[in-house]
Amino acid sequence: MKAKALQVVLAFVCGFAAIYGGMFVYQKYSRPQAPPADLPVLWPNPKTLGEFTLHDQNQQPFDLKRVQDKWTFWFFGYTNCPDVCPITLSVMNQVDDQIQVQSDDPVHRQFVFVSVDPARDNPEHLGEYVGFFDDAFIGATGNADALEALARQLGILYVPGEEDEAGNYLVDHTAAILLTDPKARLVAVFTAPHKAAELATLFNRISAFVKAAG
Repeated sequence: MKAKALQVVLAFVCGFAAIYGGMFVYQKYSRPQAPPADLPVLWPNPKTLGEFTLHDQNQQPFDLKRVQDKWTFWFFGYTNCPDVCPITLSVMNQVDDQIQVQSDDPVHRQFVFVSVDPARDNPEHLGEYVGFFDDAFIGATGNADALEALARQLGILYVPGEEDEAGNYLVDHTAAILLTDPKARLVAVFTAPHKAAELATLFNRISAFVKAAG
């Protein structure tokens, strides 16, 4: 009886040790990698974008497939914006150049300007506007429901103001640049003011971190 009891105790101890050891290995090697304290990355649980459908300046669908497999810089605004939008798009153009300067192996990326003023920003006008900053920039917009759905996913706010006697109006909107990774996950939000060299440096660090972290 004593031998049998000893076998039961040993089996229990071995089983406990195996479970504890398995938990230790899981926590050690499966825990999401923590980012450096100075890296403004939304980790370890970045939000993954769901389906959305807009159209670009060429009247082609701009949807989830267009942002998968590449890094995407996003900015939401409108072409009649008097200051924030043209300044930010100019910075984004410089960011693209700086990324190439700072990295020998720049990753596949794109820059998207989403107009929250579809009533005035038709595809032709939107194309002319983004093309002024960079021919490779994508201009996108959609109907009110489509824009609100995407903006809600990304935490973007915008509120059209009242029209003046000439029918003109301003639109208050979020001034941040957002970054999604090739898995369409929102990994960073860059608040204003924006400096091109700093953004490029952060992007290169973030892309390297996300690639390593999986």
